[in-house]
Amino acid sequence: MQAAHCALFVALQYAPDDPQFAVATQHLERAIGLSDEYYKTRYSIFWKTSPLRVKRRVREKCNQLAFDTYSHMIELAQLVNEYAAKQTSAGVPQPKEWLEFILHLSCAFDWIEREHKTEINIKQLTLL
Repeated sequence: MQAAHCALFVALQYAPDDPQFAVATQHLERAIGLSDEYYKTRYSIFWKTSPLRVKRRVREKCNQLAFDTYSHMIELAQLVNEYAAKQTSAGVPQPKEWLEFILHLSCAFDWIEREHKTEINIKQLTLL
């Protein structure tokens, strides 16, 4: 989650400063906050010496945080696609740092899907 957190944080630096993009920026900021909370929660206990019930509770909390982070990232991706489609159809050129924004967002997706695929899938299965 730390790599995804870093990529999301850098993507925020390159996010367009446009009122039409404000909701997407909020989802990005929320995903950053949740990924930071994941890191703090994951490393809040000593895994070798903690009781099993504490480990289980922390693991469940981490599963929830990873799923929530991913959910905000999915919402962000949908809003980014809508924003890009609107800008393209209006003939507005892409912002100066758009490619850097997309690159870091893509890296964040790759990393969270690779590092937390099981945690996200576990939560999705419990929702079904």
